[in-house]
Amino acid sequence: MQKRNKTIVLALTSILAAGSVLAGCSKEQGNDPADNSPSGKVEEQKRGKISVMVYDRGRVPADEGTYEKNRWTEWINKNGPVDATFVPIPRNNPGEKLNVLLASGTAPDFIQDYDAMNKNAWYASKQLMPLDDLIEKHSVEYKALLKKYPILRKLGTQDDGKLYEVGAFVPADINWVFLVRTDWLKNLNLDVPKTTEELYAVAKAFTENDPDGNGKKDTYGMSLGGGFNNNIFNWIFGVPSAGHALEDGKMVYPWKQKEAIAEFKKRLYQDGLIDKDFAADANGEKAKRDFVNGKLGFYTMQWADVKSTFEAFKKNVPEGTLIPIALPKSQFGQFAPALGGPGSTPGVINANAKDPVSVIKYIDFLNKEETLKALKWGIEGEHYKLDAKGCPAPADLEKNKKELSWNVDYSMISNPTDATLKCDPLVMQLDTSTSVGLEYKTILETARKIYLNPQTPMPGYFLNVPVMPNDLNMINQSVAKLGDEYSKAIVTKDYSVEKATQTAKDMWTKAGGGKIDEWYNTYYNNNKDNKDKIVTVMDIYEKK
Repeated sequence: MQKRNKTIVLALTSILAAGSVLAGCSKEQGNDPADNSPSGKVEEQKRGKISVMVYDRGRVPADEGTYEKNRWTEWINKNGPVDATFVPIPRNNPGEKLNVLLASGTAPDFIQDYDAMNKNAWYASKQLMPLDDLIEKHSVEYKALLKKYPILRKLGTQDDGKLYEVGAFVPADINWVFLVRTDWLKNLNLDVPKTTEELYAVAKAFTENDPDGNGKKDTYGMSLGGGFNNNIFNWIFGVPSAGHALEDGKMVYPWKQKEAIAEFKKRLYQDGLIDKDFAADANGEKAKRDFVNGKLGFYTMQWADVKSTFEAFKKNVPEGTLIPIALPKSQFGQFAPALGGPGSTPGVINANAKDPVSVIKYIDFLNKEETLKALKWGIEGEHYKLDAKGCPAPADLEKNKKELSWNVDYSMISNPTDATLKCDPLVMQLDTSTSVGLEYKTILETARKIYLNPQTPMPGYFLNVPVMPNDLNMINQSVAKLGDEYSKAIVTKDYSVEKATQTAKDMWTKAGGGKIDEWYNTYYNNNKDNKDKIVTVMDIYEKK
């Protein structure tokens, strides 16, 4: 890019110096170069304009603005090569809103979603743009990253052999934690549960035996509110995050696991060990309030939420103590929650994007070291100072919490550089000069020790979930509400889980689910040894 700008400046020596600089800058920032106007004069290249999706997690403080407009969207537009308009999409079930926008032709130019099934469906319906030629012709930063980290190309390539997704390569690390109130365990003389039966017994004691000693029956063992508190049971019982499960050398729909989960949840519900209004708590806010107010014995959360939630918990319940625990062993084995890394490719370009070149420039901008440092660390001298190792030491943790902690999704495809990889992003959040900071550090160290273990891997086989043909996707979508039968069985005493399973299986068969089973097995048998195409869950644990 610098060579091209120098050429422009040299070619325009007859123009004022200011004009030369402007031409060089605009050449870099525009869409496709248009060298001459009808009059024969060189025209100034227009700055590109794009729309960019960002997850709406409801975390932006009111006085910081909104996800559409805040200090970081302004920083991006001030320092970046294009004008970006940000489109917030609810983090809970983003596919629902995005599907509507795509169908109406109003979806953002650049979409960022972690859900592989959503992206696969958009690819199958030709709503995504192939990126190979765009990156080859217009990228510098991301083109180099594809060579440095070949796994990004494997993860981002669809079955037509073309690249559709962009993302970040980061070392595998914790993403979710399953916490228990250790002070309650101590008060009731209980051990950390190691099996699902022990988990049930401890949850029962937490509900019925007054673990906080206030003389009231106002606690629950756990909650089913929000997706995360439901997901933990999927992981405990070995259900893949997406796709089929591998069982005795065959890919199968995880009926056995789903039935076992529903049976376990039904026991919790029918025995009064969870809040019976959990169905109304779709976003998990009620469960979070109960936890930070000291009313839940077990709680699941994503690591990005741990610090703020933990601090709120300690403020309300200063005597409360927590540790992350290994997921209890079920009849299907022992697993870990979903991990972050070693690579994720959430970024795709809408097939209807009018200026895809500007999107590529935006992707490159997000992968510049100065951009990464600003969005991850903040502004030097304002949010951090560099320590002796060249890593950021927070200047003011409260300031960073207010101004920086909520901006993670603006840099979700930003790849760490050699300089930033040496700085632990989770440790950087710690203030170990306080007792709360020391407890938080213990939670981090414990979680890494127990979850980054290949002996208890996250469930599933495929890390890059294969794309089914359109007709099979339609079948899959038609049975998307199979889980409703299990939900009905959980809350209805006289409707058995066995009956719910049979009803769900009938729906699956009638819709043509057997074709999906057959397709998964064919795909597995044809590709299980193809290391150039397949990325498996166990690849996460390989040393890079």
